[in-house]
Amino acid sequence: MFGILFFHAIRNLFQTPRWWWAMIPGGALNVLFAQVLVLFLDETIGLEAWAVLFFGSLGLSLIAWGYVYRIFVDALNGTESLVLPSWGDWWTYGAAGFRIFPIVMGYTVIVIAWLSMVISILGLTLAVLPVLLTVIFYNGFFPIVFARFAAEGRVWMAFEPGPVWRDMRQIIRNDYVQACFGLFGISLFGNLLLSYLPWGGLMLAGVFQFFLMVLFARIFGLLIRNALKSDDPRPIDRRWH
Repeated sequence: MFGILFFHAIRNLFQTPRWWWAMIPGGALNVLFAQVLVLFLDETIGLEAWAVLFFGSLGLSLIAWGYVYRIFVDALNGTESLVLPSWGDWWTYGAAGFRIFPIVMGYTVIVIAWLSMVISILGLTLAVLPVLLTVIFYNGFFPIVFARFAAEGRVWMAFEPGPVWRDMRQIIRNDYVQACFGLFGISLFGNLLLSYLPWGGLMLAGVFQFFLMVLFARIFGLLIRNALKSDDPRPIDRRWH
C-alpha cells in the first residue's frame, strides 16, 4: 500500500503545472527559521536581536506548517489527487500552523524527556537503537494526533491518552510503519547528498524538506483515512472546503 501511495503521490505532484513554484516559498520559510537558529549557535548577534528574528521567523514558518496541514486535511477528506493550493491565503495557513504548534511542542517535550531518560539509564551506546526508532516514529506520530485535532477542532483533544491510543491501534499497520521508515530514509539520504554541494545546499535542503513534507502529508493522510473510515467516520476539518 505504501509503495502505491508513494508512486501516485509523487506522480500527481510532478504532473501539477509549475509545481516547483509551490515548493520554493515553503522551502524559503524553512531555511529562514533554520538560519536564525544557526545565528544563535554562532553567537553572532545579541540575544535581543536574535529573539526578534526568532519569533518573526517562527511565525513565518508556521505559515508553511499550515500549508502542509491543508494538504493533509485534503487527504483525510479523500481528495482524488494531490492538489497544491495557492499560497495566497497566508492568514489561514498561519492560523492553522499556530493552532497545531502547541501539539508539536507538547509532544516534542515528552519525546525529549523520554530520550533523556533512556540515555541516562542505558548509556549512549546501548541507547542508540531506541533513540533511532524514536526518531523514525517521531514524525509519523504527529499525523495521528493532527487527524484527531482536525476531527475535534480542539488542541487538547490531541493529548487525550485514551482516544490517541485507540487511534494508534487502528492506524499503525505495516503500511504506516513503512511510511515512517520511508520518510526517515529518504530525508536522511537526500540531506546527505545535498550537504556535499559547494553552494546553494542550504536552500535546496529547505526546498527538499518541504517537498517531503507535502508528499508525506498526502501519504499519511490517505493511510489514516483508509485505516479509520470503516470504524470511525468522524467529520474532518473542512474550513477550506
